[in-house]
Amino acid sequence: MTRPLLSLASLVCALASLAFPAHARGSSLAGETFVLDPGHGTRHADGTPLNVGAVGPDGVAEADVTLAVAEDLRALVERSGGRVVLTRSHAKRYRIAYDIPHDNHARAALANRIGATAFIAIHADSSTSSASHGTSVFWLRPNSVRLANAMRTQLATLGLGESEFRPRHLAVTDEARVPAVLVELGFVSSPTQERLLATPAFQAREARVLFRAIQETFGR
Repeated sequence: MTRPLLSLASLVCALASLAFPAHARGSSLAGETFVLDPGHGTRHADGTPLNVGAVGPDGVAEADVTLAVAEDLRALVERSGGRVVLTRSHAKRYRIAYDIPHDNHARAALANRIGATAFIAIHADSSTSSASHGTSVFWLRPNSVRLANAMRTQLATLGLGESEFRPRHLAVTDEARVPAVLVELGFVSSPTQERLLATPAFQAREARVLFRAIQETFGR
C-alpha cells in the first residue's frame, strides 16, 4: 500500500514540532521579570571606553554581538508575556561606569532589588588560541542549576561545541540572589565562530535557544 504524501501544511507543522518541543510551545512567561545583561559596552562619563570586551581577528566586537543577541532575546520574552530589563540596549548602547568591579556589582544588585525571576549575563569568549571554540555556561547558587542545565542543553543544538560548564565565582553569580547564569555564546577569537557570531541570522538563533531554556525553566 502506498503511503500518502504529506501536505505542505503537515510538513511545516512537523518541522515546527521538532524545532519547538511541545512543552515549550505556548509556555507563558506572564508575570515573570528577567534582567538581560549584554556584556561589556561600558564607558566613562566623558565617553571614553572602560570595558569594551573581546574583539575578534576580523574586528567583531563582543559588546556588539552580546547586545544584538540580548535585543533579539528581549523580543521573544516580551512576546511570551514576560517583562525584560536590559542593562543596556540599542537605544542606550553604553553603560556609564567608573570602575569595572563596581559596575559588575551594580548589575547583580539591580536583579536583587527588583526581585527578578532570573539574571542572564550574555558574553562571547576569547582566547590566545584560535583553536578554542564552544559555548560555556557558568552559575554558582543551587537556585541557578535548573536554568544552567537548560541553557547547556539548548546551546548544544547550535553545534558550536562546549568549552566549559561549571559553577564559577564571578561578580554576577556571587552576588545575584536570584537564579543567575553567565553564558558565553562562542569564541570571537575563532575565525569560524567569529563569522557566525557576527551574522544577524545566527544571532537570532542564539537568542532562540536562550529563550527556549528560559521557557523550559520558568514557563507555564
